[in-house]
Amino acid sequence: MEITTELLLKCSYFFVFLFSIIVFFDVLIKFKSPIRLKIFFLVFVLALLVSAFCLFIRTSPDQFALIRMICPMLIGTSMVQIFTNLYFIQHKRVANIYLISAYAIYVYLIFYAQIVGYDTVFTKANGTNLPIYLDILIEIDFVFFNLFCLYYIYNILFKFSFKNIYFKKIQVWTFCFFMVIFTQLIFIALFAIFKFPTEFNALLRIVFGLTLLLIILYRPDFINKNGSKISFGFLFSKEQHDADINEVDFNFHFFTSFYYKNKAADIQNLLISWGLVKKSCSSLSISSTRSVLTSWLINLG
Repeated sequence: MEITTELLLKCSYFFVFLFSIIVFFDVLIKFKSPIRLKIFFLVFVLALLVSAFCLFIRTSPDQFALIRMICPMLIGTSMVQIFTNLYFIQHKRVANIYLISAYAIYVYLIFYAQIVGYDTVFTKANGTNLPIYLDILIEIDFVFFNLFCLYYIYNILFKFSFKNIYFKKIQVWTFCFFMVIFTQLIFIALFAIFKFPTEFNALLRIVFGLTLLLIILYRPDFINKNGSKISFGFLFSKEQHDADINEVDFNFHFFTSFYYKNKAADIQNLLISWGLVKKSCSSLSISSTRSVLTSWLINLG
């Protein structure tokens, strides 16, 4: 059998599809809460999965062009929701408005394609024939996604100064995420200026897709909000003590309250915020309680 470029690309798309399944179940099983954040992680991976599968079975003319237009929207809106929930919960309303608006535009696109005719909207030359106002709305959606990305990455990298191990870990992970998006934007601009081979464009999609899947697969363990998967690094000793601490309370203070964003995040501050010790307690009392909590955390890992 002759190995052609088209065959290699199809095999690559199929590999991305299989890898997406692995990442999907990894998030489904390991990610515990909040459910809202878990849903958007799953939608993000599912959109990559469906897009890779459609590219794998694509024919000419492309019968899945509409689905492949919807997938980038799902990826973009899910990404905005993920980082809104991780960092900018105060902007939740704005992010929700963007989410609803993007969904409304593409729902209208689906109905428009059904009314006008799929073959009329998506031509045999694999192009799109949309009215100007719909093209503008789709471009506005793309612009708003990039504005969210720029605002978020600027604040996360240059404005936030949370000097604790949890935030530093998630900050590096976030930087990798946004660098993929930024690199993709550079190539989109280059494609608009220069003429690159179709195969090169396809190869970039595969590389970007795999990179995003790897970043999600190797996300910081503690954002899974699973007490048994937390890694606290060098901040804790390995002394062993018996302890009986309520994991539900810990999850609330550490996860739901986004403790990793706390400027004063350390073991003593966590004890105080949890109510295990008071600020007025003696250093001996704090040290003793810290040892108990440390043991409990280490035993979880």
